[in-house]
Amino acid sequence: MEDIIKEIIKIDTVAVDTKKKSEMSLREKQLQYENEMKTYKESVMDAAEKKAEEQYNQIVEIGKKEYDLEEEKAKEASLLVANKYLKVEARLLDQVFNELFKVEG
Repeated sequence: MEDIIKEIIKIDTVAVDTKKKSEMSLREKQLQYENEMKTYKESVMDAAEKKAEEQYNQIVEIGKKEYDLEEEKAKEASLLVANKYLKVEARLLDQVFNELFKVEG
């Protein structure tokens, strides 16, 4: 009977050791997978952040080019208006002086 009890204790000890080893192995695998997931997540987030920054910079560059183009168009329009104003002003001054000299003359 004592041999049977010793055999049961031996089997139980082996079972407990096996269970502990299995639990330890599972914890190690869990940590390994968690680290892999963390690394993957960081990699994906870094790539997404980089892509977002590149797209933002492209949008800003396009906006700057459009702004510069519109500013150039506005300058051209302003110069055309100023040029027409000067022509009209010169013509009006000529007419005014001609009328003044006709009245005096």
